[in-house]
Amino acid sequence: MPAATESDRRDVFARLTATELSRTYRLATRILGNRGDAEDCVNEAVLRAWDSFDGLRDLDKFGPWLIRIVVNVCRNDLRRRRVVQIEPLAEDDLQADDPFEGGLLSDAVAHALDCLSPDQRVAVVLRFWNDLRVDEIARILRVPGGTIKWRLHTANRRLKAELGRLGWEVER
Repeated sequence: MPAATESDRRDVFARLTATELSRTYRLATRILGNRGDAEDCVNEAVLRAWDSFDGLRDLDKFGPWLIRIVVNVCRNDLRRRRVVQIEPLAEDDLQADDPFEGGLLSDAVAHALDCLSPDQRVAVVLRFWNDLRVDEIARILRVPGGTIKWRLHTANRRLKAELGRLGWEVER
């Protein structure tokens, strides 16, 4: 970032953060399964981003850069607590003809997500809730694309098994 006053720097950071805040909060909520924990992690991620903001060379890459920080903070949080409780997904996340069935399914999906490792959960959330491609996820997490494919593959197997155990028929 070119030489700027502290006030200009703060304004630019605030503007960029404001455009990404709801997206990063939704992402953290999906990864952590809890709105309160998501708020804490997003706050921590924004503080970390501010501390390293001078190192960001291309402001156009602010969104992916902040997402990477949020994902890392969430993953660290998941690893620290070992046990994760997922709140049921919001009704707008899953569409069903029968609202009651949609609620049951969202509870089952939330429960099934509990069986995933932090790395698998992050990959699943980024792929299926944030609709990112494997190469984008690999770039954000800084791991090879094959690793992401393997995490998604093993996560899908575990999710299918868990949903089947809960009485939900899962198609291929």
